Amino acid sequence: MSQYLLEIKNVSKFFSGLTAIDALNLKVKKGQIYGIIGPNGAGKTTLFNCITGIYTPEEGEILWNGKEIKGTAPDKIAALGILRTFQTIRLFAEMSVAENIMSGRHIKSNQKWYNGIIPTPAYYKDEKYNWEKVGEYMELFGLSEYATTPAGDLSYGVQRKIEMARALAAEPELLILDEPAAGLNENETKELAEIIRKIQDMGVTIMMIEHDMDMVMSLCEYMTVINFGAWICDGIPEHVQDNPAVIEAYIGVEDEDEDE
Repeated sequence: MSQYLLEIKNVSKFFSGLTAIDALNLKVKKGQIYGIIGPNGAGKTTLFNCITGIYTPEEGEILWNGKEIKGTAPDKIAALGILRTFQTIRLFAEMSVAENIMSGRHIKSNQKWYNGIIPTPAYYKDEKYNWEKVGEYMELFGLSEYATTPAGDLSYGVQRKIEMARALAAEPELLILDEPAAGLNENETKELAEIIRKIQDMGVTIMMIEHDMDMVMSLCEYMTVINFGAWICDGIPEHVQDNPAVIEAYIGVEDEDEDE
């Protein structure tokens, strides 16, 4: 087995002749918090979409525990242990917080299709276990008080936590977070950073895109910087933030591009 959990090897993705990802390489070790940073439009989300099977790269390899997964369907990717959140929150607004998180348990459930018609003792045991796990994730994310509240009735910050809890409920080996702090205030961002560290302590590897540079630099142990889909720099945060090419491409224009 490879020493790397995830390897991106010379991956390229094109849209109508335009290069979104340009021969990109990176390697993620088990247990890392790994950051992907760069300006808006740099190709970061496209990379995540390639990893999770939403897009299929035209070139290169995507290796999971040393095995090629490029072109694998998203549901099969999830079953392998790769789960993600999105820039835009995607919850079941009319369902309760607990029900939303429970929806993330379906790939871990041992129930059969006929259990909805003929419940068995094994069905009740499995159902009880899954609801207990939902309770654990609600407690981890501070959501217990909202258990029966429709997700759509809650604030943006709380909905962000619900989405993360739902992804974690599937017990991923790799959790991919696409701008998890977007729209959060300073206190919510600090709380989120603490939760991410707790998730890492659970043995989950984390990849994240985030424009909050303070959060990225304090959380990530290693990171890759891309621009126009191409590699610029990688390394530990201290190395990356002092790199002139990074400053020019990303950090140096932060004040000019307020939406970043």
